This record gives sequence, structure tokens and C-alpha cells, in this order.
Amino acid sequence: AALLETRYDVSTAETGAAALEAVDEETDVVVLDRRLPEYTGTELLTAIRERNLDCQVLFCSALIPTVDMLSADPDGYLHKPVGMDELTDAIETQLREAEQPPAVREYLRLERLKTILEDAQSRSQLTSTSEYQEFLNQLERRREHLDSSQHTAPAV
Repeated sequence: AALLETRYDVSTAETGAAALEAVDEETDVVVLDRRLPEYTGTELLTAIRERNLDCQVLFCSALIPTVDMLSADPDGYLHKPVGMDELTDAIETQLREAEQPPAVREYLRLERLKTILEDAQSRSQLTSTSEYQEFLNQLERRREHLDSSQHTAPAV
């Protein structure tokens, strides 16, 4: 937090309840551990989404990313230990992508999660699960939607 405060307005929380209280409409990016006192990171992420807060949420965890994290709906995932450059790059990516239209933002999120999973696990481990297959189908549908919307743009 001390290093991030040189570039960003930073709030920290030691517990899940404090984290949920700290997140509000002014929050741009949440960096969230998957293991916290009182709540799991997944529970906190769900609560943030239920409050319809338009912030990006990155998991930053020692847990190896697996297909099960897809159900939590994170915007990104950093596997600890994380260096300062990697952390600030991830935050800057989230801030840039937040400016994109929702369809582009969702596509970029899914592509990033695909890369994260493929870096963490073997392709055969991933493709053996129905969850990953459905995830790939969702990614392909998003890609096709973006492709078709680009081709149907009105002429100026």
C-alpha cells in the first residue's frame, strides 16, 4: 500500500467486512486476496458485484488459479508473490479497460482469464473440464459478437 500510495489514492482493509465497507462508487480497482478473515475473496467479489459498483476487481492470491475461480467473475488474477511492476501494470490495465465499452471490456476480461489459466495449468487439465469448455464457448461468442458489431457499423 505504501508504494502504491505514491501513484494512487489507496485504502486498505484487514478484514472482509472492512474491505466491503471501504469499496464505494469512487473505487476504481480492488486488489483482493482470495483468503481473508470473515469472508473469502469470492464472497467479497460477489458482494461487490451485487452492489452494482463499477469497479475492476483483481484477485491477488497465493492460490494457483484454477477453473473454479471463473465462477467468482474476477477481472484479473495475480499469483503471489507479485512484484511492484506487475501489480502496477495490472492496475493500469484495469484502469484503461474500464474506459472501454462493456462488450469490449468483457471480451478483454475473458481473454485475460484464459491466458492466466493457461499459464497456470496444462492445456489437457483445462480442456478435460466442462467448465473450461463452457468458458471457451463464452469467449468465442463474445469474439463473434465484437466481430459482427464491427462489420455492421454505419458508414460515415
